[in-house]
Amino acid sequence: MSETNPYQTPQSNLEEVQQTGNYQLNPDWDIGDVFKEAWELTKQYKLAMWGSFLIYIGISVAIGLPFEIMVLVSQIIIGLVTYPLGVGVTMMGVKRSVGLPVNAFMVFDYYPKTIPIFLLYLLMMIMIGLGFILLIIPGIYLAIAYSMAMPLMIEKNMRLWEALETSRKAIHKCWFGVFGLYIVLGVVLLVSIIPLGLGLIWSMPFFFISMGIVYRSLFGVSQKI
Repeated sequence: MSETNPYQTPQSNLEEVQQTGNYQLNPDWDIGDVFKEAWELTKQYKLAMWGSFLIYIGISVAIGLPFEIMVLVSQIIIGLVTYPLGVGVTMMGVKRSVGLPVNAFMVFDYYPKTIPIFLLYLLMMIMIGLGFILLIIPGIYLAIAYSMAMPLMIEKNMRLWEALETSRKAIHKCWFGVFGLYIVLGVVLLVSIIPLGLGLIWSMPFFFISMGIVYRSLFGVSQKI
């Protein structure tokens, strides 16, 4: 019977490993020596490394670009389909704030303005994104200040930039109040999700009607919307 222990850890002898050149094993290596040697070896390595890096980037972009284009196209299509629906829900809250009748099918009312809605949303995202790049606080300010731009464009027939600036100038005077309102509404929505989401039956209509009341208070509402 073989005396070999099948559970014995395999033995290795690093000293028997074939070395390239005259380099010796050195388990007590020093970080300074590593940096010094690496710097010397870098002198004739840069061209090869950057060449391989550019090849890697080029192939990665070539392979990934079609998929990125597909994602972008799909996002545009999703936006064109869903943004008018979101505006419809928002405008139902505005209508309800002045006692006008509403029904579920009104959510489709704003598809004739799909392109302006999409462009306004895109412009808002660009401006808010730039604000976040500038130390975040300007982005938070604009996200609140522009929150009434969409109903302004729809209800007052304003142009894109006119709607943004009208919303910003009006909300600027009560920015902290609007910000506080959104915080409270956000908490209400979160709490309403806890009981299996049943609370959303009340909190979602409450959210959009609250926005409608703020809009009515700042800008007034035509009876013809």
